[in-house]
Amino acid sequence: MISSFISSIVKLWEHLKGNPNEFPLQNRIYHSICVATVLVIFYNIPFSLAIGLYKMTLLSIVLLLLQLFFYYLSRFRRKLHLSMIIYAVVINIFFAIDFYFSSGIQGATLHSFTITYFLIIAIAQKKHYWYWTLGNLALVIGLVVYEYYHPEVVHLRYSSRSNQFIDITSTYVINIVLIFACLTYIINNYAIEKGIAEQNETAIKRLSEEKSKLISIISHDFSTPLRNIQGYLYILRKTELDQANRTHLEKELVRNTEEAQHLLNNLLWWTTKQMEGKQYPLSAIALDNCLKEVLFDAKQTAGLKEITFAIDLKANLFIKANAELLQLMVGNLINNAIKFTDAGGHIHITAGLVNGICLLQVSDSGKGIKPAEQADIFALNIKPTYGTNHEKGVGLGLALCKELADIQSIKLDFESAVGMGSTFSLYIPLA
Repeated sequence: MISSFISSIVKLWEHLKGNPNEFPLQNRIYHSICVATVLVIFYNIPFSLAIGLYKMTLLSIVLLLLQLFFYYLSRFRRKLHLSMIIYAVVINIFFAIDFYFSSGIQGATLHSFTITYFLIIAIAQKKHYWYWTLGNLALVIGLVVYEYYHPEVVHLRYSSRSNQFIDITSTYVINIVLIFACLTYIINNYAIEKGIAEQNETAIKRLSEEKSKLISIISHDFSTPLRNIQGYLYILRKTELDQANRTHLEKELVRNTEEAQHLLNNLLWWTTKQMEGKQYPLSAIALDNCLKEVLFDAKQTAGLKEITFAIDLKANLFIKANAELLQLMVGNLINNAIKFTDAGGHIHITAGLVNGICLLQVSDSGKGIKPAEQADIFALNIKPTYGTNHEKGVGLGLALCKELADIQSIKLDFESAVGMGSTFSLYIPLA
């Protein structure tokens, strides 16, 4: 019961200060200060009534309303700096008035200027530190000096000596608690933010290294099929060949051309995605019509490798996807299947309705995926891979498929067994 209550309080506090993914640390600190200030004022109102500080009670009610407004301005209107500046000015004015109504230097208000300064510095911009510091010193010293020369302006409001001691002591305790809570919160969150920053720095560095390595590998691998194409064309033009050799060279020419085209398509999409400058809207599309050209080209490529290629797509199956991305994704999956399937093997493309969703599967009888490699199959793995005919890849295709699937809200899954082949499944929402 108690643990559940504490858990509810913690959840409420986290909600009031704001989600870390939505608000920076400075905002969350300010929101925490606003909430804490509201709680202190709630305490101060009945306390002031109890010891007879009626004007102070009225001021506290006004300040409470203002404090709630400051919180709303920052938390919901996203105007942190405006809210913070107004908050700092108003709170100092409030304590300046309260200083004279609460026994001046003999009262507890002087302690409140210290905690106010601390809270302002905790959330202020660094370039404004000197302004707030000098402003706080000037205000407090000015109030004390003015009371020294004009003691008649101070209202001695304590009805008894015990009330004075209670007020000063409780104010001190509240200040210490607030300072402790604020410092602890700042230190803990600073450590968390620092850890996140270090992780991000490591991730960015690793990603940069992977990109550089990927570009280097692709540059090398892209030139290879182009050189082969050039060589084949030279042989066909300069050399008299019998029909068997000519047919073989033509097959190799087609294979190298398709390999270069496939690599170029992946590279173009990947670089576009990295720049994040293009949008891919989803729409209702007919699956068989969308994949018609991709499947035709894939069947020709599979035939060159003497792989049986079967297609079984349900007619009039309308899905919600992006045609360009779906073609690229399915093309990658089929290309992967062709690469890792031996001559004489088979590839089967099927699509139908399963539990109110479109299930598209690319199955092959290839060499399968080793269990140790399955966990990271969709990760960007920048290292050369080789198919059954020594077709070279760079580990980009399946990583792109995962990104393409996520963009379209498509679930991508697979099953594989070494020596038995693999099946990649796409669960695509219906239109």
